[in-house]
Amino acid sequence: MQRIQKLLFYMNGRYGYDEFSKFLLVIGLLFGILSNFFLGYVLSILGMALIAFGVLRVLSKEKANRLKELRTYLKLKNQITTHYVKLKNRWVQRKVYKVTKCPECKQKVRVPRKNKKIRITCPACKTKFVKKT
Repeated sequence: MQRIQKLLFYMNGRYGYDEFSKFLLVIGLLFGILSNFFLGYVLSILGMALIAFGVLRVLSKEKANRLKELRTYLKLKNQITTHYVKLKNRWVQRKVYKVTKCPECKQKVRVPRKNKKIRITCPACKTKFVKKT
């Protein structure tokens, strides 16, 4: 019980553990494991550096800087996951819809798949064009 109190007292005023620290520690451990199989020293050093940075973030007292890093990480993660979700949805809907581009403004337009020509009106520039779907 006394050790837990000492640890809590030590961590008082520190930034603590967040999602970016978790990511750094996990990637560092993966690089450490992979260093046994490929490019030994390079991956090992990179893994240790990522783990050290993750621990530094947890023990840091500079909360403003750590929050900036966390926001940057979350923004990048959100962009990547959004792009992945869009690609996944497009793949799932590929048999029902076809994505075509407007010849004027290059806006992507999703139209139902059929085996004939249809008239499409671009929602951005209101250009009308005919495409086979």
